[in-house]
Order: sequence, then structure tokens, then C-alpha cells
Amino acid sequence: MARRQSYSLQTLDSKEPLPLETSDVRKVSTEASSIGKQESPNNAENQTVTVIRSRRKLMGRFGLLGFIMVSLIYSFMLTQLVTAQYIYAYLRKSKFPNVSFHTNEAECQINTTSQLYRDQQTVQKLAAQLNIYLVLAKGIPAICCIFFYGSLSDRYGRKPILLITFMGNMIKCVLTTLGTYFDWNIYTFILFTFIDGCGGGWVLAMSIVMSIVADVTEPGKTRTFVIAMTELSLGFGLIIGGFTSGFIIKAEGFTIAMVVSSCSSVLPILLWFFVQETSHNPKEKQTKSAAQLAVDVYVFHFKDSALNGKRKVFLVCTLMYFFVIQSAVGSHEIETLYGLNSPFCWSSVQVGNYMAVRNGLPFVTGMLLFGPLQRCLDESIIAILANLSNLAGFVLEAFSYNTVMLFFVPVLSFARTMAVPVVRGVMSRLTPPEKQGTMFAGTAIVETFCSLFGGVASSAIYGQTVDVFRGAAFLVLAAYLFAATVMAVVLYGLLRRKNADKQVRGK
Repeated sequence: MARRQSYSLQTLDSKEPLPLETSDVRKVSTEASSIGKQESPNNAENQTVTVIRSRRKLMGRFGLLGFIMVSLIYSFMLTQLVTAQYIYAYLRKSKFPNVSFHTNEAECQINTTSQLYRDQQTVQKLAAQLNIYLVLAKGIPAICCIFFYGSLSDRYGRKPILLITFMGNMIKCVLTTLGTYFDWNIYTFILFTFIDGCGGGWVLAMSIVMSIVADVTEPGKTRTFVIAMTELSLGFGLIIGGFTSGFIIKAEGFTIAMVVSSCSSVLPILLWFFVQETSHNPKEKQTKSAAQLAVDVYVFHFKDSALNGKRKVFLVCTLMYFFVIQSAVGSHEIETLYGLNSPFCWSSVQVGNYMAVRNGLPFVTGMLLFGPLQRCLDESIIAILANLSNLAGFVLEAFSYNTVMLFFVPVLSFARTMAVPVVRGVMSRLTPPEKQGTMFAGTAIVETFCSLFGGVASSAIYGQTVDVFRGAAFLVLAAYLFAATVMAVVLYGLLRRKNADKQVRGK
């Protein structure tokens, strides 16, 4: 317990520069002595130096976690883009071995009544159908596992669960590399994604990282801001993965691209040894079954007395989170196919560049704007702005008919990522310290369910409507965001009422 408090960011939320109690100084001094520095708890100057060192050490740990997540997300993004294009090429070659599908835009403007165009749409439908199988193979086991992984992290520590997610991702990447090299049947890739799902995937890893952030920060704007900055790692991973995927595929082929992804998946495991445990009682063993751990997540969200008087806010946040993630996951599953299809017919480099800009630019711009907006706007207003920006981007994407329009989509969606840290920050603020892992496990379950349902739904809609109106699936995603905007408005009203009640009780 002493170790956890010595790395707290509680002083950042206070107007006092160094509001440390004597006991806190003694705890920090104990740690400082371990590196050969003898600090006197009665010396104000030594207290200042100790606190500065503690803060630097904390920032270093956040930097390490961010770098780990960049490596993990890069590996995930690169694998997803390589797999999607490999599947498309594999199906095209196996179903129509004697047909040459053009990939440059000039030759792609073909008559929609031609046989070549119909064959191309057939490949699109087959690829969308296989995407459904891959999503199910990963999503179903992930939901089952995440139900008790979060509670396990509260009892046995964050690090063991992180290692499980890293191992699952690495095994998937290595097996996918072998599959592309030996030209295995494309349906064996379903097994590889199943293994990743059993580890919880990157969604669980992010939820554990958010639990670590909650362990060492005090509830308030500081925690929300740190969560937002931690989310930047997703943006950097998506940008780097998107930009490099196309060039690697074009220069070296699918196999080398997967080798790069596999090497990146090993890095989080190596850096895992330097992550410090932050859970309250990581060695406090409890004999609970997997079913009981899953029940813990359910009880916390629906029956726990800790949420008495807060449950409405919690429910609204969960619903908004569901609709936002539903739209994000749904777009991931179809945007690669969308760019490969007519009238765009992009190469692997163009697909990679677009996915980097589409996913990465809103992350960077949104997170950089989050701090300034947080100073002058209510957090729920930020969520409303983010959802409307995201909605407008999907509407434009649905009706885009050339490359310029499509690349303007991420510009219009510049604020799309700001809703997620708002929801996580509000929910974490409502949750007791000892239940942070369980709470973030709940958000991971929502996100994994969205990966399952949203990915299947968007792939199915796209596959059924691609030859009628190729943008229909994006309009469905825009409808999700309209619902998320409504939830953000409701959240604004609930939080204002809650703050007004606090003021009345204070008087």
C-alpha cells in the first residue's frame, strides 16, 4: 500500500504545490533510500526533491506503458491490414485464377454490368463473410475470458493478466506469419484469431493499463487527462501500422510484413518485466472460481452498493460507450474492403496510408485538443462534440465517390476519439479504488461485445449491400453515433443535477 501511494498524482489535482503529509513523505523517502539517497522527512528541501523524483518516476512508468501499447497496437494494426489484404488476394486467386483484377483507379472505372465487375463484387462478399467468421472466433472467447480477467487483476495483480494478453497476440502473429509463408488454407486463420481471443486481445490489455492509471491517480480531471494521454498510444500505433503496412507489402510481400508484426508482438513481452505492480493486494489469494469472478463483474455493475445514487450516470456512460465503440469497430472491419473496391481500387500503399490517416489523425488531434477543451468545457460537452464530429465523418464516407472525398473523412472526424476518455474518466471517478479492475473489465466486455456484434453486423450489411449501395453500412454506423450523442446530452443533464445537489448539501 505504501508503494502505491508514493506514486500518486494526487498533488496535481490540488492548488497547493506540495501538500504531502509527514507519513507520505516518510513513504516516499523509504523508496528514495533504496536508490542510495538518504532523505530527511523533516527537511522541506528534501521533501521537494523527493516529490519531484517520485513524479518523474511516475511519468517514466506512464511512458513505458505508452510505449508497450504502441508496440501492441502497431502489431495488431499491421496484422489486421495484412490479413485483410491477404484474404482478398487469396480469395481472388482461388475463385477466379484466370481473371486479372485491376488495382489502379483509371482502369477500375469499369461498367457495372461487366463480368469483371460482378466477379469483383463476389470476392468482396466472400471476404466480408470470412471477416464475420474471424470476428466471431475472436469475440466469443474474448467476452468469456474478460468476464473474470478483470476481477483476477484486482486479486492477483495487473502484470499476470497483461502477460496473458501479450502472449495471445504474439502466438496469433507468429501463426499468421507461418500461414502466409506456407500458403495454408485461409480458414486456418480462424483458429489463430481464436487464440488471440482467449487472451482477451488488445482490448483487455488497454483495460488493464487503464486500471494501472486508476491505481496511481486520484479521481478527477487529472485522471481523465492521463487516461486521454494514454489513449494517444492507440493513435500512434494505428498511424505507424497504417503507413508502414502498404510499403512493406509492396516491397517485400505479405510474409515479411507479418514477420515485422511478429517481432513487434514480442516487444511488449520483453518490456513487461519492467512494469511495476500497482494493484492494492496483488498477492492476496482468494479461492474464487471463474464463475464467481464473472459474477463479480455483474454484481458490481447492477447491484453493488458502491454505485448507489450513481447508477444512472454509470448506465448512461455504458450506453454511450457501447454506441461509440460499436461504430469504431464496425468501420475497422469494412474500410479496407471499401478502399480495395470500385471506384477507389487502391493499392496496398494507398490502403495503408488511408487507414493510418483515418484512424491515427483523429487520435492525435483529439487527444491534443482534449486538455485545452477540458479547461473551458464540461466533459459531457466534449463528448457531444466528439460524437457529432464522428457522425459527420461516416456520412461523408458513405457518399464518397473519389479519393479526395474519402481522405477528407478523417479531417471531418477530428474529434472522434475524445468521447472514450470522457466516459472512462467519469466511470473511474464513480468507482472505489479496490474495484477499478472490475470496472474496466466491464468496459472491456462492452468493447469486446461491440467487436463481436459490430464487426459481424457491419460485415454482413456491407456484404449484402455492396453491389446496391456500397456506403449503406457507414450510414448505420452514423446512426449509432446519433444514439451516442443523445446519451451524451443525457449525461450532461445528470452531471449538472448531481453537481447542483452537492452544492445544496454543502450549504
